Amino acid sequence: MKKVNKNNIVPIELKNYFDANPNKSWENFKNECQTGYKEVLREIKKNQGGVCCYCEITFHDEREIRDDFRVEHFHPKSDDSNPMINWNLIWTNLLGCCHGGSDPSVLRKTRFISNKKHRHSDILKAEKPWDDEILNPLNIPASPPIFTVYSTGEIFVLEDNCNTCGVDTIKAQNCLDEKKLNLNSPILKGWREEVINNLRDEVSKIFDSTGDFENSVIMVASAHLEKDELGNYMPFFSTIRSYFKEDAENFLKENNFNG
Repeated sequence: MKKVNKNNIVPIELKNYFDANPNKSWENFKNECQTGYKEVLREIKKNQGGVCCYCEITFHDEREIRDDFRVEHFHPKSDDSNPMINWNLIWTNLLGCCHGGSDPSVLRKTRFISNKKHRHSDILKAEKPWDDEILNPLNIPASPPIFTVYSTGEIFVLEDNCNTCGVDTIKAQNCLDEKKLNLNSPILKGWREEVINNLRDEVSKIFDSTGDFENSVIMVASAHLEKDELGNYMPFFSTIRSYFKEDAENFLKENNFNG
């Protein structure tokens, strides 16, 4: 999980609809304001650099036929305990996440996960009010990193960094818990391990041709940490960041990384 630097400017059609219909639901907005709904989707994807707010997988499947994307209400949109707050249409409550392996129409061979115990992201969260249970991607610091990824693809919490920047370590651990976001599911660990192996191979190939190991590392790190021409991050950004350690942190600092 990485910081999401959300645009503070509310999409205009969402704002106008909310102002005119303060008690309407997300489904109402989706059905009654199609252009506004599409604008919100575009802005969410842009804000997040094209990756899931929880697991950091890309929003498009490998065939780019159907997006592995849906709008996530961090605080349950069903919460009507306070009549003055409509969680359905609050811009800062809208994030983008993948289907967590639950959608069989999204490239069955690599995205659909038949074993429900291995599904991830907000599958277990659903409409549960977990504001005090897990980290909100909007509130994660851009630096220092609060997670590290081992060569096996397993994520661990960097407790010292959490303490330094005031992040609740229990919430961070809960993000990994199989009963919460399950970010250490076998599937995700396997995908992250593959990313690490590919990075290692890329560095090795460049080193073989240049003989300059440090420059090889910097070249691969910068290529994988910066956004592409469409403004998207590579999948598993935090894994890449963790693999390159200080070189990654130097690159991100130089480029004013803020999520």
